[in-house]
Amino acid sequence: MNSKYKKVIDKKISFVMQGPIHKEKNVTKNCCESIRKFFPESKIILSTWKGSNSDDLDIDEKIESEDPGSDIFYYNNQKLENNVNRMLRSSLNGLLAVNSEYSVKLRSDNYLQSNSLSNLLVAISNSESKFTKKKILIPSNMAINPDREIKLLFNPSDAFFAGLTKDLVDLYNVPLVSNEELNYFDSDKEGYKNFVKLRSRSRYTSEQYLFCSFIKKKMKINFKNALDYNENNKSIHDEVFSNLFVMKNNKKIGMNGYKYPASFFSSTLYYAYTEKEFEKLSGEYTLFDEERLISNFIRYTKKITLLFFSKETYFKIKTFLLKKFI
Repeated sequence: MNSKYKKVIDKKISFVMQGPIHKEKNVTKNCCESIRKFFPESKIILSTWKGSNSDDLDIDEKIESEDPGSDIFYYNNQKLENNVNRMLRSSLNGLLAVNSEYSVKLRSDNYLQSNSLSNLLVAISNSESKFTKKKILIPSNMAINPDREIKLLFNPSDAFFAGLTKDLVDLYNVPLVSNEELNYFDSDKEGYKNFVKLRSRSRYTSEQYLFCSFIKKKMKINFKNALDYNENNKSIHDEVFSNLFVMKNNKKIGMNGYKYPASFFSSTLYYAYTEKEFEKLSGEYTLFDEERLISNFIRYTKKITLLFFSKETYFKIKTFLLKKFI
């Protein structure tokens, strides 16, 4: 392949940062600067709420939407919040403002660590999918793998998607979640008890609602609620994920988050896909899965460490290693 075709040029890519403007520690400002650093000629669109002050942000366009609000509830005296409708509205309105061929949808507290996306989007341009024009790139280690301990189907991360603009618009062009669905598990004590561990009482997780609403436009699925795990739905999950997505570790994509940083120390990694586990969905097999071996090693090392040291000591060690290696 000629070298000039090994990456997608900046001008063909727009970045849609969705969500509130995080002023603390200049999080959103730093996100903008990271995009500008690695993709200097790409357009940056901030999709946020009316009345937001973006004067100090290096952006090309701001989309201001009416805030649909969040669902606030309490469990064991802890305040929990579901922002699914905020995510849906700000993402779609931002994507609708894009004029370039490719889009990257990320949260306003995400940031870039490299320009690896330029090369990975070439794989998108050469791909085929039954559900979209081309496949969509997502971080593997942020998507729940139902073959592991958490049996949640149809749960990719909603933090980051990259692909053809028309495909991402199609993905996010779904209705907002109704109040009835937001309060779905209130009437089911056992279901509520199980599901609230994921900080929600909604019928689906935010990721499941987005993904299943999109898939229902393409095919028939009978997915009753977030906990509806059965072999038929698992088979559909595997088929759709392998056909729709390109999954790469967040470090290969060149992205991470301030609020929810991804690393081998992330507890979610134990329940998420590795690149090799995702490839297995397409029939590939490998004996050596470095990501899983390292994550398991760190998990059990943590358990052993906590037998001899306090949590405070463990977190000091963890913080040191994150600063040094992440």
